[in-house]
Amino acid sequence: MRFAITVLLVLLVATVGVADEKTKLAVPPVPVSRALDCTNAIPIDCGDVVTGNTYTNPNVVEYYSCVGWQEAGGEVVYELVLPDPDCYIVTATLSNYTGDPDVFILGSCDENDCLAYGNLTATTNCIEAGTYYVVVDAYYYNATADYTLTVTCDVCQCPVEPCCPSIYVCYVEDFNISGCNFYTEDCGGIGSCFWEWGQPVFDPGSSYGPIPDVACDGVAVTNLLATDLDAYYGNCGERAIIGPYDITESCWCMELCHYYDTESRFDGGNVKVSSDGGATWSLVYPARGYDVTAYSAPPCVSLEPIFSGHAVATAGAFVRDCFDLSDYVGQSIMVAFDFGADGSVFYPGWYIKWVKIGSDEFSPVESTTWGNIKAMYR
Repeated sequence: MRFAITVLLVLLVATVGVADEKTKLAVPPVPVSRALDCTNAIPIDCGDVVTGNTYTNPNVVEYYSCVGWQEAGGEVVYELVLPDPDCYIVTATLSNYTGDPDVFILGSCDENDCLAYGNLTATTNCIEAGTYYVVVDAYYYNATADYTLTVTCDVCQCPVEPCCPSIYVCYVEDFNISGCNFYTEDCGGIGSCFWEWGQPVFDPGSSYGPIPDVACDGVAVTNLLATDLDAYYGNCGERAIIGPYDITESCWCMELCHYYDTESRFDGGNVKVSSDGGATWSLVYPARGYDVTAYSAPPCVSLEPIFSGHAVATAGAFVRDCFDLSDYVGQSIMVAFDFGADGSVFYPGWYIKWVKIGSDEFSPVESTTWGNIKAMYR
């Protein structure tokens, strides 16, 4: 018999407008030494519909990397093998449930390798063939959760290698060094996201963790371009702009090093370019795709693909995203970072470390750029 005395200070966080989202008691994650046990994982295939319950299973894992609340009930682990040569978008859905079950899709037998989660439905991005794990876990301690689990798999185009695998740099905007002459403009928002440049405050108050202090290539985080440096973003919509840049046959691939932590789908940002001096803007897509499509509520990015969520895609770290700008060869462009939030729940926001533009072909680099390039690796 296990005895536990637990003192919890809980904050009730209500999410408005999501039909399949239940209110959760936000509990800051604490280290748990135990690891997910997949020894008796139940095999499951695409298209299967199975029933189960959590109360006859042990409570081994209480925290997952993609959520901030505690899963104090028992968990049921399923092993899903996706066959070659296709790639898949996997959806796990709970129905006919009692109690309060949640569902997680993991990239391996590791609760810290969380690809997707949901109160009733979890959906991955396009993932490659391999072995994955679907976990049904109960929210409450000793919860009695019966459920029906359905797993579907839609074939998708396999992820491609980043468009800048070995980049020769013709432009570097390193926000470690300066604000890179960025400026802002309204893009239809209420209030302001306060895009600003400088030293961030690593706020330990976020239940999803502080802003990482190391960026891409192990470079220490000093200065950043951010939606707000010392507070969570508010009800807002604003555009940060840099440029111009001449796009050529040897200077067409843009690499972005960034980190984001937002309310999924209601808040987030995307990248746009303009080839007419900012009169019009067109959305550009990273090689891996954006995380989700925004709901209609957030200004500036309403119903558009966005970077969004609690650092799930970035695994809690700064991440590189690459953009193919070859359609703009022969033109001069501006680059914009659009961010919008609906104002219901606030999180740290969007933080940009650097922007590089180049290609995998050699191009002479202007002498004024060499100092920026070398400084990035100090």
